[in-house]
Amino acid sequence: MTIFGNRIFTVRLQLRRIELEDLPLLVEWSNDPQAYGRYLTPECHSTEQLGLQLQAGVLWNERNKTFLIELRDGEPIGTVHYWIRSEDPGSAVMAVKIARPEERGKGFGTEAQKYLILFLFNRLDIRQVEMYTDVNNGAQQRCLHKLGFELTQALAYADQQVQRHGYLYRLCRQRFANEPLYQHHYA
Repeated sequence: MTIFGNRIFTVRLQLRRIELEDLPLLVEWSNDPQAYGRYLTPECHSTEQLGLQLQAGVLWNERNKTFLIELRDGEPIGTVHYWIRSEDPGSAVMAVKIARPEERGKGFGTEAQKYLILFLFNRLDIRQVEMYTDVNNGAQQRCLHKLGFELTQALAYADQQVQRHGYLYRLCRQRFANEPLYQHHYA
C-alpha cells in the first residue's frame, strides 16, 4: 500500500478523495438502481446536495472519508468510505459500492476494502472495523470472511429509510494483526 496525500494506491486500484469534477458521476450513480445492485438502496442525491456536502467537509474530515475507487488507469468504478462511530471512537464502519456492474465479481471491492482496512488499523487508532451486509448478499459475505471478519449478529437496519435484514460483521485489531492477508501485501 502506498499513500500519497489523499490517495491510497493498491495493486490494481487507487482510492482517492472526491473532487468537484466527480460530482456529476456520483449524482448519476446515486440515482441509478443498477449502480447499487440488489442489496443497496439508491441515495438519489442532487448535484447541489453533493456539492454542499463536499464544501462542508462531510465527505472528507477526520472522522469520515469517502474515496472514489478508480482502476489504475483512472477509470472510476465505485466508492468506499468509512466513518468513526461517534459513540465509540475506536470503531470504524465501512461501506463499499462497485457502481459499474461490469466490474463486479473481479475482486475490486475486496481489494479496496483490504487496503482501506490496512489504512484504518495502521494509520488510525482503531480497535475494530465493522460492516453491514444484506442477509442475501452472499458475495459480500464471502468477501468479509476472506478479509478476516467474523459474523457478530443478525439484525434489521435502515438503508436510505428502507428496512432491510442483514448481518453485522466485525474485524478486531487482534484478528487483523494475526491475519496473513494483511501481513503480505504489495502495491
